[in-house]
This record gives sequence, structure tokens and C-alpha cells, in this order.
Amino acid sequence: MRGATLALALAGVTISCGPAPRPTPLERPVADAGVEAAQADVPGRAPTPAETRAIRRLMRVAESIRSLRFASEVPFRVQDREVITQFVREQIDAEELERARIFYVAIGLLEPDLAVDELIVRVLGEQIVGYYDPERSLLVVREDVAMELGRSARSARALGEAEMVIVHELVHALQDQRLGLGAQYRAERTIDGSNAFAMVVEGDATLAMIGHMIGLEGQPLAALTRNTARMRSMIRDSPDPVRGQEMESAPAIVRLPLVARYLDGLVFCATLHGERGWSGVDEAHRRPPVSTEQALHPERYAAGERPDDVVIGELPELAAAGLTPHEEDTLGELELGIWLGLGDPGRERDEVGADGWGGDRLRVYRDAEGATSVVWFTSWDDEAEAREAEAAARRVVAARAGAARAPGHVERRGRAVLVLLDLATALKEPVRRAFDAFATSLPPAPPRD
Repeated sequence: MRGATLALALAGVTISCGPAPRPTPLERPVADAGVEAAQADVPGRAPTPAETRAIRRLMRVAESIRSLRFASEVPFRVQDREVITQFVREQIDAEELERARIFYVAIGLLEPDLAVDELIVRVLGEQIVGYYDPERSLLVVREDVAMELGRSARSARALGEAEMVIVHELVHALQDQRLGLGAQYRAERTIDGSNAFAMVVEGDATLAMIGHMIGLEGQPLAALTRNTARMRSMIRDSPDPVRGQEMESAPAIVRLPLVARYLDGLVFCATLHGERGWSGVDEAHRRPPVSTEQALHPERYAAGERPDDVVIGELPELAAAGLTPHEEDTLGELELGIWLGLGDPGRERDEVGADGWGGDRLRVYRDAEGATSVVWFTSWDDEAEAREAEAAARRVVAARAGAARAPGHVERRGRAVLVLLDLATALKEPVRRAFDAFATSLPPAPPRD
């Protein structure tokens, strides 16, 4: 979905709060002349004076935590759950969603009869407490939460859970005003690139929340971020940041990328903060990781390790057989790991098998009856990683054999691995020739420390 950063209620890392010095008050920004215009055509109601005072207080908290100042006041609107749910429905592009559904069904990550649009509405409707819309530069707060804010007499030193979620969204507003979130959000990206960028956006705001919480204990955030082992241990021992009945029952391909935005994104941003403070996180907004590999392994981001350029040619033999390209994209380490997890009933994401990803390109074809076939070229950091990925992919193909229309095929050439799903046997040979040309074109595996 484009057009809004949808907030998922955070209930993740819990750190006890103790007394701390009150942050130095920050000057309240001057109200922007376009605030009323931005709100005028948005459903819901205007905030009450008490709610406005509460949001302004939380803006000062967000500024203090994130070491950024608002350029202008953040307009906000109050909506009830039904209006927010309707907003979610309106953000769904039915045609684009159907193309994505077919894409993920083809590789086995969604069930064919799943109503994905209703799933999205149920999951996000369950989670949303508020959201920041970078298209309108507007904060929306759910009715019950806004009323609680208006009644609350808490200081910046004692924020409730709902208030911390609003601070999280106000960090997104700071990202928009100071770090170009709106322009970056509209940029065209692959699936992999979109997941990586979301990890920066959400990891940053989550880190800011943690910074506030440990600040109440009198601890500087750097004391935590300079110890990434402690950070990873804390995350491992914490519940998922996005929870609820609908979320827990959602397919792994829906749930795990959402969770990764917060948890893996948190580790990524914390690592940058530990090295350079908030300026390191700011730089990640200006120069986002190009892949989830970079976001999952911050040292590879720092080293500038880029994916291989993986290209699947036209394959005219498939076109002659009546197969039409439906969709083509790059899954990246995160989502490829979820796919590899299909081969192991004991886990949903094969992080070990996906580590060492060097690049991939996946093309889904459809025939005249709508049946799909998949051609997937992947590259890996070296032959050892490729062999591990090959074995993991073979387990997935074996697990789905009963539901496959045609035998799956996995093969390796050097540090490249080919996966074919539901492709007629007669058409595999021309694809294998194209794959062989791709594999031999790959440069030697780069050295890694």
C-alpha cells in the first residue's frame, strides 16, 4: 500500500521507567498556515483544545528523543475505528493487490482461496492506534486514544503505552519534515527494497521510543546501542511488537515482514546509532539500504555490499508455448528466507539458508487458463552459500510436490541457484540454458572478512 505509513500498535520491548531529569523544553513550532486546509477534507473531527495540548506536549517529547525539531506544527485529525478501517480499505488498489496475490500464491506463500484484501483490513484494523500520512503530512489518532490523551495529566516523564505509540508516529512526522520521508516513500522499489526502507523508517521510530524509556532510568541511549549483543538479546526475549488474534493467524509472508520492520529495523538503526549517534540514522534515510541483506546485516550496509544484477531474459520458447509474464520482482534475503522456511515445518523463516543471498529475480508466468509457472534466478555470496541454499530450496520443492502441477526443479551452477515451479518439463531446457549463461556471467565471489 502507498500513500500512508500505517502505524501498528507497539507492545514490544518493556523497560521499567524510573525518575530522570526533565528534558530541556523545546520551543513550540509555529503553526503552519496550511494546517486547517490539510484537515478540511479528511473524515473525522478536529481535536479538542485539551487533545491539541497533549499532542503538542508529545511533539516536544519526540523532538527531545530524536534530536530533531519540527519545522511546523503537525496537523492531526481524530477518527473512530470504523473510519480508520475504511481508510485502510481505500488504500487498497484492488488490481495491484490481485497481481500480488497471484504472485505469492504461485510460489506457495499464500493459499489460493485466501481473501487478501479482507485479511489486510482485519489485521491493520486490529492494530492501528494512529498513523502518520506522509501524503497529507497529517497525523490521525483513534477516537478513544485521543480522548485518553485529552484526559491525561501525565508529564513527558511518564507516558502511557498509547502516548508512546503517538510519539512513534510523531517521529515519522519528523522524518517527513526533516529527512524527506514523503519523497522517499514515493520512490519505486522492488519488494526487497521496500522492505529494507520500511526497516529504516520503523526501526528509527522504535529506537526513539526505547531511547525515551531508558532515558527515564537515567541511561543514555548510546549505552545500549554501543552494545549490539545486549540489544539483540533484549529483542529476542521480548514479545512480537505487533500482536493480536488476526495478526497471529495471518500467513508468515504477511506477518513476518511487518515484524521485521520493527525488530530487525530496530537492530539496524541501533547499530548506526551506536557508531555515529542519530546522525548515522539520519544518513540511512538519505541513503537507504538497497536490500534487506544490508538492513539485516548492518556491517554489509556500512561496507556498501550491493546485490548482483540478476536479469532473466525474454525466454521466447515460453512465450511460444502460450505463457505470458504476469509479474517479476526481487524478494531479497528477508522474503526468500520465509519461502525457504516452507521446507521446514518447525520454523517459518530459514534465516540460515537465506544468509549469503547475493541477488535474485523471480518471474511468474500465466497461461491462457490462468495457471502459473515460476522461473527464479538467484545468486549467492560463494559456492558454499549456494550449496546451502540449493539444499534448502530442494526441501521446499519436495514439501510442495503433492500440490504441484509439474515437478519442481532446483539446480546450482557455481554460486547461482535456479528454481522452477509448475513449469512443463518440455520448457525447462531453454530456461536452464538461459540460467547457465547467467551463472557463467557472474563475477567471482568477492572476498568477505
